[in-house]
Amino acid sequence: MTAWRLLPRMVVMLVLFAGGMQTGQAEPISDCSRPLLVRASETYSPFSMKDENGFAVGIDNVFISKVLKSLGCDIRFMFMPWKRSLYAVKHGDIDILPSASYTEERAKYGLFSVPYRNDVIGFVVRNGDAGRIGLSSLDDVIAQDLVIGHVRSAFRGEAFEKFKNSPEGSKHVSDVSVGPHGLQLLLANRVDLLLGIPAAYVAQAEQQGLGSAVEEHPFILAREPVRLMF
Repeated sequence: MTAWRLLPRMVVMLVLFAGGMQTGQAEPISDCSRPLLVRASETYSPFSMKDENGFAVGIDNVFISKVLKSLGCDIRFMFMPWKRSLYAVKHGDIDILPSASYTEERAKYGLFSVPYRNDVIGFVVRNGDAGRIGLSSLDDVIAQDLVIGHVRSAFRGEAFEKFKNSPEGSKHVSDVSVGPHGLQLLLANRVDLLLGIPAAYVAQAEQQGLGSAVEEHPFILAREPVRLMF
């Protein structure tokens, strides 16, 4: 409730401030004189998806639409992969990037709203592996010689950042471009664990008719607040 009350004011302040900072496709603005360009994912169920008519749907997209329309702002969703969306917001090609974690690196070129939800970060595995693979920390990944699938440039908490940047941990991380590609690699035995929001991966698998092929692992790596990035 607090985030909902603060976000409209925060959006106005950030749009006014960011308008003087950005260049590129998203022309600088001091009000809602043009539609705001918002990044959307095609496959990030249930938060952001593309429906059969090509429209952006999902919890995040409905939420941000309500916030900005309450200010009298029109928006236009743009579908793009996560890594490209970080480049786009940095260079002013989009105005708003939802579902963004705050990091010091991103704060050098972006502005952030208050958190609007918390992500539970963990793993999905092949059906039957949740009981077979015992995890109490990321060190167990190394001990069992497992490979983690990870969406490129996605922030999954400080513990994972430290792990994937360590000489030993980096050998056990395989970057993927988008979540569905990670699911394919998981089911092809190319990776053993797929890192992200487990409920989102299960929803994606169900949409692809693969719901019975994957399951959530009980180990929770982190709980991460996410924000709107400008």
